[in-house]
Amino acid sequence: MSRWYEALAGWVRARSRGGRIGIAAVLLALVVGVVGLLVAGGGDGDGVWRDGTTAAGPADEPTGDSGGGSAPDTDGDQPQPTGPVDAPPPYIHSFADQPGAAPRAAEPSPTGGVRIAEGTDGCDHAYGDRDVCVPWIFPAGVTDKCGWLRDHGFEPLKITGGRDRHGLDRNGDGTACGTDD
Repeated sequence: MSRWYEALAGWVRARSRGGRIGIAAVLLALVVGVVGLLVAGGGDGDGVWRDGTTAAGPADEPTGDSGGGSAPDTDGDQPQPTGPVDAPPPYIHSFADQPGAAPRAAEPSPTGGVRIAEGTDGCDHAYGDRDVCVPWIFPAGVTDKCGWLRDHGFEPLKITGGRDRHGLDRNGDGTACGTDD
């Protein structure tokens, strides 16, 4: 009869490469978890803050009686706190202890606009207000662009960009998809 570890090694060797990697990953995770538990103290005691004080857990609350016993105590006493009473000390960042450091002066706000190439956002803004997005490229198979725009909630749009690259203003009145277009 073979030893148990020889049988285990034979079973592992019979697995595919991916299976062996998976088994190794699970074993590694178990080892890391056990080591982490040992380093953390196993959870037997209270946690400890950086200044050495212990973190008290929530206070034990009395469990209510689900039976038909006496009514709860309503003699006007203030409710008791249910969690830790003392807060941990504030964490002071290391950069806060730099006595010679002064805040930087505010930079002036940029006055010039940023030029973005047309169609970058997928919209042709030559139609309607600035917030109107006529598609730069209409979906494949669309033959009636004005009909597509109407189906998607657009009303006639004033041509504001000085050009009509989609040909939506057929009568030249400056309104795309108007009454006579």
